[in-house]
Amino acid sequence: MYDQQPAFDIPQRNIVQRFFAQKWSAIVLEIILTIVISVAAGSAFDFFDPFDPANDDATPAALSSEAYHVALRPLTERGMAHIQRREYARAEAMYDLAIAVAPSEASFYAWRGYARLHAADYLAAQADYRQALDLLGSDYEAHVALCWAYGESRQVEAAMSHCQAALGLAQSLPQYVIALENRCWLQVETDDFTSALADCQAVLAAMPGCQDKVCALAHYNIGRVELAQGRLQPALRHFEQAILIGSDYAEMYLDIAKVYDTLGTEASARQAYRLYRQLGAGGA
Repeated sequence: MYDQQPAFDIPQRNIVQRFFAQKWSAIVLEIILTIVISVAAGSAFDFFDPFDPANDDATPAALSSEAYHVALRPLTERGMAHIQRREYARAEAMYDLAIAVAPSEASFYAWRGYARLHAADYLAAQADYRQALDLLGSDYEAHVALCWAYGESRQVEAAMSHCQAALGLAQSLPQYVIALENRCWLQVETDDFTSALADCQAVLAAMPGCQDKVCALAHYNIGRVELAQGRLQPALRHFEQAILIGSDYAEMYLDIAKVYDTLGTEASARQAYRLYRQLGAGGA
């Protein structure tokens, strides 16, 4: 995301700005990050605000958005690497520091929100994505995330409003089906099975032969509807497809494992539990 940013001459007005302009700043940042991770993921900077406007008339507001992304690239790249490894607490620590440096950068809140969302810290994720929306005005990804985060915390009305907003902002088929599948999931959560089935079937119809995780989730949610309505065999077929395609939503595997466990299908239950543990292991 940050590998194509243009170079900027950063104003040399205070010691912090001079630090981030130096070529060796990336090395020093790596040392700082190691301390941050070992001391406390996400809280090492609560006591320190080097950018308090009271301390200096030349605040970070003087820097452009592009300049911040260039200066903080080692930090944000490390955060994204932690996310890819599902090390969500460590990723959160990286974006804590980025936000301390550049508190008006919407993307930093969005990435920290992403880490918190996948670590099941739904209330904190909501706060981050709301802040991103405050800074951006409107954003598809933030609305998709808030649909999920509010849904997980059973704030159904708020969740549905963000689902609808995401659908309205979708500008491509992949964006549209992701938003539609999110709404399908929310409707399953609220026992609106007819609407849920229509949405998830529409996802699969729009992407025939799909092997993307959005289709795995559509199969999973159709399976949940079938199971809730007493149609066991169709439900199992959709669960099998969900596992075959695969998703990074750990809860999907846990739910399916519980169904297999109840049915006494030990091999399938073990496989689903194993996949659940693999996804959950990096979130601590």
